[in-house]
Amino acid sequence: MKTLKLITSLVVILLIGTLNAEAQKNINRSKDMMSAIENLTAEQQQLLQEQRNLIMTNREHFRASLTEEQLAVINNRDLARDQRHDALMVLLTEAQQAMLQEHKEVVQEIKERFRMSLSTEQRQQMTMRLREMRGASHDANELRESVREMRRQRGSDGGRGHGMN
Repeated sequence: MKTLKLITSLVVILLIGTLNAEAQKNINRSKDMMSAIENLTAEQQQLLQEQRNLIMTNREHFRASLTEEQLAVINNRDLARDQRHDALMVLLTEAQQAMLQEHKEVVQEIKERFRMSLSTEQRQQMTMRLREMRGASHDANELRESVREMRRQRGSDGGRGHGMN
């Protein structure tokens, strides 16, 4: 019984330590992004803020337009994220699809205006930061991809065999 408690305690301590380390990484990434934003001109910061506000507003309008059935699909945690997306896209009305397309085009326009406003030095700085961030998250991405692959395999055999031949 003491051994079981000891093992359980060790597992909990390791789990908490791992979660704490991940939280620190996320805080550091957030600080890196804040320093990147500080290097932008007032106009560039305004474009970013405009994009954030637009995304939030459009997201609220879109969510308000969803039916009960569509919300049920979004909230169905039995489906993978891409499966929920595909199921939702089938259920969208023409007006909702047009709303999404219009939002996508407007956001793309704002992104392009932002890109055009960047100096060569700013582009280089942002590229370097993105490479650093991607490098730090490379291991996490590999893990995500392996989990997705396992899910695809499980899904393709209908859940039979659990990936075993």
